[in-house]
Amino acid sequence: MRFLTRLHVVIVVAITGVLYLTWMLPSSHISTRIQKVWEGSSHRLVVFGDDWSDNSEYRISPPPKSTTQNRDPDRGEIWTEVVCRELACDFIDNFARSKPTNLNMPTVGSVVSSDIYANATTETNRQTLALFDFEAQVQQFINFEKQKLLIPGRFRKTESTVFTVFFGIWDLLEYSTLDKAEAIYAIDRSIEELFHNLNLLRDHINESIKVVIPKVVDVTFLPRFQMRKNESTNDFAQDQHQSIFLWTYWNTALSQTAVAWSGGDIFMPDLNGIVMNQVRAKQLYSKHISDAFGFGKQTPLFDEVERPCLTPKTENDPVHTADIEKCFEPVRYLFWDDIHVSGPAHKLIGVEAARLVRRNSTINVDARDPADNGSGTSQKDGKKGTADFELKFPPGY
Repeated sequence: MRFLTRLHVVIVVAITGVLYLTWMLPSSHISTRIQKVWEGSSHRLVVFGDDWSDNSEYRISPPPKSTTQNRDPDRGEIWTEVVCRELACDFIDNFARSKPTNLNMPTVGSVVSSDIYANATTETNRQTLALFDFEAQVQQFINFEKQKLLIPGRFRKTESTVFTVFFGIWDLLEYSTLDKAEAIYAIDRSIEELFHNLNLLRDHINESIKVVIPKVVDVTFLPRFQMRKNESTNDFAQDQHQSIFLWTYWNTALSQTAVAWSGGDIFMPDLNGIVMNQVRAKQLYSKHISDAFGFGKQTPLFDEVERPCLTPKTENDPVHTADIEKCFEPVRYLFWDDIHVSGPAHKLIGVEAARLVRRNSTINVDARDPADNGSGTSQKDGKKGTADFELKFPPGY
Protein backbone atom coordinates (compact mmCIF):
# COMPACT_ATOMS: atom_id res chain seq x y z
CA MET A 1 0.00 0.00 0.00
CA ARG A 2 2.87 2.36 0.87
CA PHE A 3 4.54 1.47 -2.48
CA LEU A 4 1.39 2.36 -4.41
CA THR A 5 1.07 5.66 -2.54
CA ARG A 6 4.62 6.68 -3.34
CA LEU A 7 4.14 5.62 -6.97
CA HIS A 8 1.03 7.75 -7.21
CA VAL A 9 2.90 10.73 -5.80
CA VAL A 10 5.71 10.32 -8.33
CA ILE A 11 3.20 10.14 -11.20
CA VAL A 12 1.34 13.21 -10.00
CA VAL A 13 4.58 15.19 -9.67
CA ALA A 14 5.71 14.09 -13.15
CA ILE A 15 2.41 15.07 -14.75
CA THR A 16 2.42 18.38 -12.93
CA GLY A 17 5.95 19.10 -14.14
CA VAL A 18 5.05 18.31 -17.75
CA LEU A 19 1.99 20.54 -17.61
CA TYR A 20 3.99 23.36 -16.04
CA LEU A 21 6.71 23.20 -18.71
CA THR A 22 4.10 22.98 -21.49
CA TRP A 23 2.48 26.14 -20.16
CA MET A 24 5.68 28.03 -19.42
CA LEU A 25 7.73 27.35 -22.55
CA PRO A 26 5.33 28.94 -25.06
CA SER A 27 4.89 31.90 -22.73
CA SER A 28 8.65 32.32 -22.44
CA HIS A 29 9.00 32.04 -26.21
CA ILE A 30 6.41 34.77 -26.79
CA SER A 31 7.97 36.94 -24.10
CA THR A 32 11.39 36.53 -25.71
CA ARG A 33 10.05 37.45 -29.15
CA ILE A 34 8.38 40.56 -27.78
CA GLN A 35 11.47 41.54 -25.83
CA LYS A 36 13.51 41.46 -29.05
CA VAL A 37 11.35 44.35 -30.31
CA TRP A 38 12.28 46.59 -27.43
CA GLU A 39 15.45 47.89 -25.89
CA GLY A 40 15.36 50.12 -22.84
CA SER A 41 13.38 50.25 -19.62
CA SER A 42 10.30 52.05 -20.99
CA HIS A 43 8.44 50.90 -24.09
CA ARG A 44 6.28 53.37 -25.98
CA LEU A 45 4.32 53.67 -29.19
CA VAL A 46 4.44 57.10 -30.87
CA VAL A 47 1.49 57.63 -33.19
CA PHE A 48 1.19 60.01 -36.16
CA GLY A 49 -1.73 60.14 -38.55
CA ASP A 50 -5.41 60.94 -39.00
CA ASP A 51 -8.75 59.65 -37.67
CA TRP A 52 -7.78 56.04 -38.32
CA SER A 53 -4.93 56.24 -35.78
CA ASP A 54 -6.23 58.80 -33.27
CA ASN A 55 -7.34 57.10 -30.03
CA SER A 56 -8.73 60.41 -28.62
CA GLU A 57 -6.26 60.41 -25.72
CA TYR A 58 -3.71 63.22 -25.71
CA ARG A 59 -0.95 63.25 -23.14
CA ILE A 60 0.80 65.94 -25.16
CA SER A 61 -0.51 69.07 -26.96
CA PRO A 62 -4.22 68.17 -26.83
CA PRO A 63 -6.47 69.87 -29.40
CA PRO A 64 -9.19 72.26 -28.15
CA LYS A 65 -11.90 70.21 -26.46
CA SER A 66 -14.58 72.01 -28.45
CA THR A 67 -13.17 70.52 -31.67
CA THR A 68 -13.13 66.89 -30.52
CA GLN A 69 -15.89 64.33 -30.14
CA ASN A 70 -16.42 61.92 -27.29
CA ARG A 71 -15.42 58.43 -28.31
CA ASP A 72 -18.26 55.93 -28.54
CA PRO A 73 -17.29 52.79 -26.56
CA ASP A 74 -19.17 50.64 -29.10
CA ARG A 75 -16.61 51.63 -31.73
CA GLY A 76 -14.01 49.41 -30.07
CA GLU A 77 -10.23 49.69 -30.10
CA ILE A 78 -8.17 51.61 -32.64
CA TRP A 79 -5.47 49.62 -34.46
CA THR A 80 -2.69 51.58 -32.74
CA GLU A 81 -4.05 50.51 -29.34
CA VAL A 82 -4.03 46.90 -30.53
CA VAL A 83 -0.40 47.26 -31.66
CA CYS A 84 0.54 48.62 -28.23
CA ARG A 85 -1.15 45.73 -26.46
CA GLU A 86 0.29 43.09 -28.79
CA LEU A 87 3.83 44.44 -28.34
CA ALA A 88 3.36 44.92 -24.59
CA CYS A 89 4.27 48.62 -24.71
CA ASP A 90 3.89 50.76 -21.60
CA PHE A 91 2.04 53.71 -23.11
CA ILE A 92 1.07 55.55 -26.29
CA ASP A 93 2.16 59.08 -27.17
CA ASN A 94 -0.61 60.04 -29.56
CA PHE A 95 0.04 62.88 -32.00
CA ALA A 96 -2.54 61.72 -34.57
CA ARG A 97 -5.47 64.08 -35.00
CA SER A 98 -9.00 63.48 -36.22
CA LYS A 99 -11.04 65.83 -38.36
CA PRO A 100 -11.97 68.75 -36.07
CA THR A 101 -15.60 69.53 -35.40
CA ASN A 102 -17.56 72.66 -34.48
CA LEU A 103 -15.36 75.02 -36.49
CA ASN A 104 -16.72 78.04 -38.36
CA MET A 105 -15.41 76.77 -41.70
CA PRO A 106 -15.17 73.33 -43.33
CA THR A 107 -12.10 71.20 -42.74
CA VAL A 108 -10.74 67.86 -43.90
CA GLY A 109 -8.95 65.29 -41.82
CA SER A 110 -5.21 65.20 -41.32
CA VAL A 111 -3.20 65.02 -44.54
CA VAL A 112 0.52 64.60 -45.14
CA SER A 113 1.00 68.30 -45.92
CA SER A 114 -1.39 71.22 -45.51
CA ASP A 115 0.69 73.28 -47.96
CA ILE A 116 0.57 70.62 -50.67
CA TYR A 117 -3.16 70.25 -50.14
CA ALA A 118 -3.74 74.02 -50.31
CA ASN A 119 -1.68 74.39 -53.49
CA ALA A 120 -3.35 71.42 -55.16
CA THR A 121 -6.87 72.67 -54.47
CA THR A 122 -6.32 76.38 -55.14
CA GLU A 123 -7.90 76.35 -58.60
CA THR A 124 -11.00 74.57 -57.33
CA ASN A 125 -11.71 77.60 -55.10
CA ARG A 126 -12.23 75.43 -52.06
CA GLN A 127 -12.36 77.16 -48.72
CA THR A 128 -11.50 74.03 -46.79
CA LEU A 129 -8.73 73.86 -44.21
CA ALA A 130 -6.39 70.95 -43.65
CA LEU A 131 -5.03 71.03 -40.09
CA PHE A 132 -2.65 68.88 -38.04
CA ASP A 133 -0.56 67.62 -40.94
CA PHE A 134 2.44 65.32 -40.51
CA GLU A 135 4.92 68.18 -40.22
CA ALA A 136 2.92 69.78 -37.41
CA GLN A 137 2.64 66.47 -35.57
CA VAL A 138 6.36 65.76 -35.89
CA GLN A 139 7.19 69.23 -34.61
CA GLN A 140 4.96 68.65 -31.58
CA PHE A 141 6.84 65.43 -30.90
CA ILE A 142 10.27 67.09 -31.25
CA ASN A 143 9.26 69.97 -28.95
CA PHE A 144 8.05 67.47 -26.35
CA GLU A 145 11.29 65.52 -26.58
CA LYS A 146 13.32 68.71 -26.06
CA GLN A 147 11.35 69.47 -22.90
CA LYS A 148 12.16 66.02 -21.56
CA LEU A 149 15.86 66.82 -21.84
CA LEU A 150 15.38 69.39 -19.07
CA ILE A 151 14.70 66.54 -16.66
CA PRO A 152 17.87 65.47 -14.81
CA GLY A 153 19.42 62.41 -16.38
CA ARG A 154 19.11 60.25 -13.29
CA PHE A 155 15.32 60.65 -13.39
CA ARG A 156 14.91 59.95 -17.11
CA LYS A 157 14.07 56.43 -18.20
CA THR A 158 15.70 54.82 -21.17
CA GLU A 159 12.93 54.60 -23.75
CA SER A 160 12.51 52.26 -26.67
CA THR A 161 10.14 53.51 -29.35
CA VAL A 162 8.10 52.15 -32.23
CA PHE A 163 6.51 54.78 -34.49
CA THR A 164 3.32 54.47 -36.52
CA VAL A 165 2.66 56.79 -39.47
CA PHE A 166 -0.61 56.49 -41.35
CA PHE A 167 -1.83 59.12 -43.81
CA GLY A 168 -3.53 58.89 -47.18
CA ILE A 169 -7.26 58.39 -46.65
CA TRP A 170 -8.12 62.09 -46.66
CA ASP A 171 -5.40 62.88 -49.19
CA LEU A 172 -6.86 60.46 -51.73
CA LEU A 173 -10.46 61.48 -51.10
CA GLU A 174 -9.52 65.09 -51.83
CA TYR A 175 -7.06 64.56 -54.69
CA SER A 176 -9.35 62.13 -56.54
CA THR A 177 -11.52 65.08 -57.63
CA LEU A 178 -8.59 66.86 -59.31
CA ASP A 179 -7.30 66.53 -62.84
CA LYS A 180 -5.26 63.31 -63.04
CA ALA A 181 -1.94 65.07 -63.72
CA GLU A 182 -2.48 67.48 -60.82
CA ALA A 183 -3.47 64.64 -58.52
CA ILE A 184 -0.38 62.62 -59.43
CA TYR A 185 1.82 65.64 -58.79
CA ALA A 186 0.19 66.18 -55.37
CA ILE A 187 0.71 62.51 -54.49
CA ASP A 188 4.37 62.58 -55.58
CA ARG A 189 5.02 65.62 -53.41
CA SER A 190 3.10 64.10 -50.50
CA ILE A 191 5.20 60.93 -50.50
CA GLU A 192 8.36 63.05 -50.67
CA GLU A 193 7.15 65.13 -47.73
CA LEU A 194 6.24 62.04 -45.72
CA PHE A 195 9.76 60.65 -45.98
CA HIS A 196 11.28 64.09 -45.43
CA ASN A 197 9.54 64.14 -42.05
CA LEU A 198 10.65 60.57 -41.37
CA ASN A 199 14.21 61.80 -41.89
CA LEU A 200 13.60 64.58 -39.36
CA LEU A 201 12.39 61.98 -36.87
CA ARG A 202 15.41 59.79 -37.50
CA ASP A 203 17.79 62.72 -37.15
CA HIS A 204 16.18 63.78 -33.89
CA ILE A 205 16.34 60.27 -32.42
CA ASN A 206 19.92 60.04 -33.78
CA GLU A 207 19.66 56.34 -34.49
CA SER A 208 17.74 54.03 -36.77
CA ILE A 209 14.02 53.90 -36.00
CA LYS A 210 11.22 51.35 -36.28
CA VAL A 211 8.21 52.65 -38.23
CA VAL A 212 4.90 51.04 -39.11
CA ILE A 213 3.48 52.64 -42.29
CA PRO A 214 0.32 50.89 -43.50
CA LYS A 215 -0.69 50.89 -47.13
CA VAL A 216 -3.94 52.73 -47.76
CA VAL A 217 -7.23 50.93 -48.24
CA ASP A 218 -9.09 51.39 -51.54
CA VAL A 219 -11.09 54.57 -50.80
CA THR A 220 -13.70 53.70 -53.44
CA PHE A 221 -14.89 50.88 -51.19
CA LEU A 222 -15.55 53.22 -48.27
CA PRO A 223 -19.28 53.86 -47.69
CA ARG A 224 -18.70 57.60 -48.22
CA PHE A 225 -17.69 56.92 -51.81
CA GLN A 226 -20.27 54.19 -52.44
CA MET A 227 -23.10 56.47 -51.32
CA ARG A 228 -22.56 58.44 -54.53
CA LYS A 229 -23.70 55.56 -56.75
CA ASN A 230 -27.17 57.01 -57.27
CA GLU A 231 -25.97 60.48 -58.28
CA SER A 232 -24.90 59.67 -61.84
CA THR A 233 -23.89 56.29 -63.20
CA ASN A 234 -21.41 57.68 -65.72
CA ASP A 235 -19.84 60.20 -63.34
CA PHE A 236 -19.57 57.61 -60.59
CA ALA A 237 -17.86 55.12 -62.91
CA GLN A 238 -15.35 57.73 -64.10
CA ASP A 239 -14.63 58.94 -60.58
CA GLN A 240 -14.22 55.36 -59.38
CA HIS A 241 -11.85 54.55 -62.23
CA GLN A 242 -9.60 57.53 -61.47
CA SER A 243 -9.77 57.01 -57.70
CA ILE A 244 -8.65 53.39 -58.03
CA PHE A 245 -5.77 54.51 -60.24
CA LEU A 246 -4.70 57.16 -57.70
CA TRP A 247 -5.01 54.66 -54.84
CA THR A 248 -2.77 52.24 -56.73
CA TYR A 249 -0.36 55.06 -57.53
CA TRP A 250 -0.20 56.15 -53.86
CA ASN A 251 0.54 52.66 -52.55
CA THR A 252 3.09 51.97 -55.29
CA ALA A 253 4.92 55.25 -54.72
CA LEU A 254 4.81 54.69 -50.95
CA SER A 255 6.13 51.12 -51.22
CA GLN A 256 8.92 51.86 -53.68
CA THR A 257 10.11 54.87 -51.69
CA ALA A 258 9.98 52.85 -48.47
CA VAL A 259 12.04 50.04 -50.02
CA ALA A 260 14.84 52.52 -50.76
CA TRP A 261 14.77 54.31 -47.37
CA SER A 262 17.74 53.52 -45.11
CA GLY A 263 16.92 55.52 -42.01
CA GLY A 264 15.35 52.64 -40.13
CA ASP A 265 13.10 49.59 -40.33
CA ILE A 266 9.77 50.02 -42.10
CA PHE A 267 6.90 47.60 -41.56
CA MET A 268 4.05 47.91 -44.05
CA PRO A 269 0.79 46.03 -43.37
CA ASP A 270 -1.58 45.76 -46.33
CA LEU A 271 -4.83 47.32 -45.09
CA ASN A 272 -6.67 46.73 -48.33
CA GLY A 273 -5.80 43.05 -48.28
CA ILE A 274 -7.02 42.75 -44.69
CA VAL A 275 -10.32 44.50 -45.41
CA MET A 276 -10.98 42.76 -48.72
CA ASN A 277 -10.31 39.34 -47.19
CA GLN A 278 -13.26 39.95 -44.88
CA VAL A 279 -15.43 41.05 -47.79
CA ARG A 280 -14.41 37.96 -49.75
CA ALA A 281 -15.12 35.69 -46.79
CA LYS A 282 -18.64 37.09 -46.46
CA GLN A 283 -19.41 36.91 -50.18
CA LEU A 284 -18.11 33.36 -50.62
CA TYR A 285 -19.87 32.12 -47.48
CA SER A 286 -23.19 33.55 -48.64
CA LYS A 287 -22.77 31.69 -51.97
CA HIS A 288 -21.74 28.45 -50.19
CA ILE A 289 -18.42 28.31 -52.00
CA SER A 290 -14.78 28.64 -50.95
CA ASP A 291 -11.52 29.61 -52.60
CA ALA A 292 -8.03 28.10 -52.53
CA PHE A 293 -7.20 30.05 -49.36
CA GLY A 294 -10.15 28.64 -47.47
CA PHE A 295 -12.25 31.78 -47.47
CA GLY A 296 -15.93 30.89 -47.40
CA LYS A 297 -15.64 27.72 -45.35
CA GLN A 298 -16.07 29.32 -41.93
CA THR A 299 -18.67 31.71 -40.61
CA PRO A 300 -17.49 35.22 -41.60
CA LEU A 301 -16.42 37.69 -38.96
CA PHE A 302 -18.80 40.35 -40.33
CA ASP A 303 -22.44 40.05 -41.35
CA GLU A 304 -22.48 43.46 -43.03
CA VAL A 305 -19.54 44.47 -45.25
CA GLU A 306 -21.06 47.38 -47.17
CA ARG A 307 -23.30 49.51 -44.97
CA PRO A 308 -21.76 51.24 -41.93
CA CYS A 309 -23.01 50.82 -38.38
CA LEU A 310 -23.67 54.56 -38.08
CA THR A 311 -26.07 55.89 -40.68
CA PRO A 312 -27.65 59.36 -40.98
CA LYS A 313 -31.37 59.80 -40.61
CA THR A 314 -30.99 62.73 -42.99
CA GLU A 315 -28.73 63.42 -45.98
CA ASN A 316 -26.32 65.50 -43.89
CA ASP A 317 -22.75 64.47 -43.11
CA PRO A 318 -23.20 61.21 -41.15
CA VAL A 319 -20.00 61.66 -39.16
CA HIS A 320 -20.69 65.03 -37.58
CA THR A 321 -24.45 65.22 -37.08
CA ALA A 322 -26.41 64.37 -33.95
CA ASP A 323 -29.16 62.80 -36.08
CA ILE A 324 -27.50 59.40 -36.39
CA GLU A 325 -28.90 55.91 -36.12
CA LYS A 326 -26.62 53.21 -34.68
CA CYS A 327 -26.82 49.54 -35.58
CA PHE A 328 -27.89 46.93 -33.03
CA GLU A 329 -24.67 44.86 -33.09
CA PRO A 330 -21.64 47.02 -34.07
CA VAL A 331 -19.13 44.14 -33.89
CA ARG A 332 -20.83 42.45 -36.84
CA TYR A 333 -20.24 45.46 -39.11
CA LEU A 334 -17.05 45.93 -41.13
CA PHE A 335 -17.50 49.72 -41.18
CA TRP A 336 -18.20 51.89 -38.18
CA ASP A 337 -19.25 54.96 -40.19
CA ASP A 338 -18.88 56.26 -43.72
CA ILE A 339 -15.07 56.55 -43.58
CA HIS A 340 -13.82 54.33 -40.72
CA VAL A 341 -13.74 50.59 -40.15
CA SER A 342 -15.11 49.04 -36.98
CA GLY A 343 -13.27 47.91 -33.87
CA PRO A 344 -12.93 44.24 -34.93
CA ALA A 345 -11.46 45.37 -38.26
CA HIS A 346 -9.02 47.65 -36.42
CA LYS A 347 -8.02 44.62 -34.34
CA LEU A 348 -7.15 42.66 -37.48
CA ILE A 349 -4.97 45.56 -38.68
CA GLY A 350 -3.24 45.98 -35.34
CA VAL A 351 -2.52 42.26 -34.93
CA GLU A 352 -1.00 42.10 -38.41
CA ALA A 353 1.13 45.22 -37.82
CA ALA A 354 2.43 43.83 -34.53
CA ARG A 355 3.19 40.48 -36.18
CA LEU A 356 5.37 42.20 -38.78
CA VAL A 357 7.27 44.08 -36.06
CA ARG A 358 7.81 40.99 -33.92
CA ARG A 359 9.13 39.01 -36.87
CA ASN A 360 11.19 41.97 -38.05
CA SER A 361 9.54 41.67 -41.47
CA THR A 362 10.85 44.93 -42.89
CA ILE A 363 10.07 46.09 -46.41
CA ASN A 364 13.42 47.87 -46.76
CA VAL A 365 15.87 45.25 -45.53
CA ASP A 366 18.03 45.56 -48.67
CA ALA A 367 18.38 49.34 -48.25
CA ARG A 368 19.87 49.05 -44.78
CA ASP A 369 23.67 49.38 -44.90
CA PRO A 370 25.26 46.57 -42.86
CA ALA A 371 28.42 48.64 -42.48
CA ASP A 372 26.36 51.32 -40.77
CA ASN A 373 25.86 49.06 -37.73
CA GLY A 374 22.19 49.93 -37.46
CA SER A 375 22.62 53.68 -37.29
CA GLY A 376 21.02 54.18 -40.71
CA THR A 377 21.59 57.06 -43.05
CA SER A 378 19.52 60.18 -42.75
CA GLN A 379 20.26 61.54 -46.20
CA LYS A 380 21.55 64.83 -44.90
CA ASP A 381 22.41 66.04 -48.36
CA GLY A 382 19.09 67.86 -48.42
CA LYS A 383 17.21 65.36 -50.56
CA LYS A 384 13.88 64.29 -49.22
CA GLY A 385 14.64 60.62 -49.43
CA THR A 386 12.36 59.43 -52.23
CA ALA A 387 13.39 56.87 -54.81
CA ASP A 388 13.33 57.52 -58.53
CA PHE A 389 10.72 55.30 -60.10
CA GLU A 390 8.39 55.12 -63.05
CA LEU A 391 4.99 53.53 -62.66
CA LYS A 392 3.55 51.53 -65.54
CA PHE A 393 -0.10 50.57 -65.65
CA PRO A 394 -2.29 48.69 -68.15
CA PRO A 395 -3.90 50.68 -70.99
CA GLY A 396 -6.89 52.73 -69.87
CA TYR A 397 -5.38 53.96 -66.60
